[in-house]
Amino acid sequence: MRGKLGLRAIYFLALSVVSLAAMAVFVVFDVETQRRDTEASIVEEARTFAREMDAVWKFMETSQDTINYTSDGTYEFKGLHCAIVGKSIGAIFSANNDYSIRYTNLNPRRVHDRPDEFETAALNAFHEDRSVIEYYDTVVEDDVPQFRYVRALEVDESCLECHGEPVGEIDITGHDKEGWTIGSVGGAISISIPAERASSSLLNNVLRDVAFFAFLILAIGAVVYVVTARFVLRPVGLIKMASSVEAGGYPRQVASSSRAREMAQLISQFNAMARELSALYAGLEEKVADRTRDLQQVNLALERQRDQLEALGQRLAEESQFKTDMLSMVSHELRTPLTAILATTHLSLGSCGEGSESWHAWDEVRKSSLVLLDMVNNLLDIARLDAGRESLACEPIDLGDLVAAAQEDAWPLAENAHLVFSAQVAADVPLVYGDYDKTHRALENLVTNAIKFTPDGGSVRMSASVEAETGDVLVQVEDTGIGVALEDQDRIFDRFVQVDCASTRRFKGSGLGLALVREYALLQGFTVEVSSHPGVGSTFTLRVPACLAVALDEEDGESRPGQEVG
Repeated sequence: MRGKLGLRAIYFLALSVVSLAAMAVFVVFDVETQRRDTEASIVEEARTFAREMDAVWKFMETSQDTINYTSDGTYEFKGLHCAIVGKSIGAIFSANNDYSIRYTNLNPRRVHDRPDEFETAALNAFHEDRSVIEYYDTVVEDDVPQFRYVRALEVDESCLECHGEPVGEIDITGHDKEGWTIGSVGGAISISIPAERASSSLLNNVLRDVAFFAFLILAIGAVVYVVTARFVLRPVGLIKMASSVEAGGYPRQVASSSRAREMAQLISQFNAMARELSALYAGLEEKVADRTRDLQQVNLALERQRDQLEALGQRLAEESQFKTDMLSMVSHELRTPLTAILATTHLSLGSCGEGSESWHAWDEVRKSSLVLLDMVNNLLDIARLDAGRESLACEPIDLGDLVAAAQEDAWPLAENAHLVFSAQVAADVPLVYGDYDKTHRALENLVTNAIKFTPDGGSVRMSASVEAETGDVLVQVEDTGIGVALEDQDRIFDRFVQVDCASTRRFKGSGLGLALVREYALLQGFTVEVSSHPGVGSTFTLRVPACLAVALDEEDGESRPGQEVG
């Protein structure tokens, strides 16, 4: 298989990557460890020098009486005080080598005791924070790395004789006193140690450790590679046999020559597989022939079932078309006599005195005829939708006109039902794209539905507005009717559905009005929603997305004022 690496190459690459990663981690760790150890060592060396100089200082402090008093008890100051001795020993120690020990102060009595930049930073740190007693770092001076160590000198009782109060008084050495107090910082001892040897030692240690680690990695890698090649890669007979089987050859068993238990198990399992394949190959042709005959029989059965399904589908399509045609024909035939009945009813109502027994009878005929006509119209719409004969117009429509038209159609129904009906269109409602007739039918059904399910003395309100958050145009029909339970609010938009059988008998109707509202809304890209509480009322909302609103420039830059309809 071309383009793929062998196991030896994979092992070599894996070992190389792991070794390099381990080497990098070790180098970083070793350098940091050696640096910390070297720094700790050189800091301890500087502290040792400082302790030794402290010992000299203490010795001179305790020996002042011996030095300054003669054998007969006369005081004779020899000028060999602690500071002179300490500085002199530091100068002697620093002569002819790279080490330096000196005493310094921010306000020294001698010019050559003035602090340099590093010592000034240390003294400032001691004065700012009394808990800091030492200050050290490695700096480069004249292109040579130097380890600088500065330790604070705290004023004690013996220092006050020459440096205490009052300020300006001449001490025994002939200098003005500085006014130091016990516990304050009187100066610092500054030690400079060459860091080049320490850096060289650090580098040598790191190189030695890296060389040893590299040798160890190479040795471990070599052992792993040899063991892998001997016990894993060497038994290539298994690979050759597997390749021959893949090429279509007859499966043969492999002799087990590996000492590794896992490889021996693998070869044993391969031989078992080879035996099973040999047994399968023996009767393979006969099995293939049997399976071929079975498949042919299954295919024939599937062909027969497909033909039956096609015939059944054709018959169902014909029956559905017959049902649709019959429903449309019956509905058309019903509209003609219903129209005649309504015309006759209107004439009869006009000829009878209002409130008489005949007038009430003809009014009942009129109401029932209107219900039947609404049912027939809904059935015709459903039939056209099922037959796919509904055409959709997309033109700018004025929702204010539609609200007014729906109100005009619903006004007589609301008056007969003794309801308060109102309608309002907000000033900022734009024209929208849609089908005028279908939107009118949807709004008509929503209003008719609200009037039908609102008891006498209730109210129905129709409004059109723009939702501030989304920009959608909302046409809402609110009523104070019987309401719809939450679990029934989805299915009331299904065909031939009312909330329950009792409401069907009481309020009449086919259950198609809300189904038509939803289908007409979906055809135009609108949505219809309901919010309702049983016994309180319902709010049906026809939502027109903001993307279907006509832009202002398309309306010739004119906006229409708000209308109070009716």
